[in-house]
Amino acid sequence: MEVDKVNVLSNEKYSEVVKFIGKFKGLPINCDLELKKVFKDIDENTLSSILYSEWNHKIKAQFHKIQAIAPKMLKRFEDAANKKFDDKILVNMSIQCGLSPTILSRLIINEKYPNLPKNKILEMIKNPYTIPDDCLAANARACSFCDNQDGPIVDVIRRCVGEEYEQKLKNMASEAGMVFYDEGDLRRVGFDKTPDLKLALPCLYKEKVVNWIESKALFGDLRTHRRYLREQLTSYCNRFGPGIVIYWFGYLEDIKYLSENSNGLIIINTFPDKTELEFLKIDI
Repeated sequence: MEVDKVNVLSNEKYSEVVKFIGKFKGLPINCDLELKKVFKDIDENTLSSILYSEWNHKIKAQFHKIQAIAPKMLKRFEDAANKKFDDKILVNMSIQCGLSPTILSRLIINEKYPNLPKNKILEMIKNPYTIPDDCLAANARACSFCDNQDGPIVDVIRRCVGEEYEQKLKNMASEAGMVFYDEGDLRRVGFDKTPDLKLALPCLYKEKVVNWIESKALFGDLRTHRRYLREQLTSYCNRFGPGIVIYWFGYLEDIKYLSENSNGLIIINTFPDKTELEFLKIDI
């Protein structure tokens, strides 16, 4: 019998996962596979989401250093390409220098074609077949296929996953008997920052008032949750009152106890069970 995997993590368990990611030497896609072998008790989506968060934080923190090594990386690539046509040059370089393949590919393209308009560079990154240098084009394609953290393919997948869980939220809310406005409805009447669902009538979840629900198809770590508080959640609470944020891929236990979670913010990892909800009864 298969045991249910967890996605709400203690600080200790979360730290173990982050430490493993920090020590891993190799491609992020291989790190993803190893995480799922080592932490068999944790949901796979949770592990992938933590990896994505940690990897992107690392890249942002090192952004200026990465830009500074661009000339050196370009020369290293061209020296290797002049010796032998090989579409794995950049992939191997990315492992050695601790960058994702797509980040390194983008770095090389920007450095090699500094005088091209930005839209041309973006087209090359999205469609490596448009790169004039055949060897660089082959390497850029290989980088895109070997990277599950960055690049055009990853962007499409993440957007589709986000939309899938937003639709899942709407379906489950309708099945539960909720009447709601979605983001499109709210923006048509003039709201700018809007939750995924604004309930037409508040309900109770475990005796707590709920006015809105926000869907997040990722793991809620401390850094991510605080960013959402600054950019979205606090303003939702101030404007609409108490609400729910669903981290579908789980969250760090500690975020539930942050003092910043003002105005009745409720953090959960799945849609509430019908038995936990109570709706207003209106006599007509």
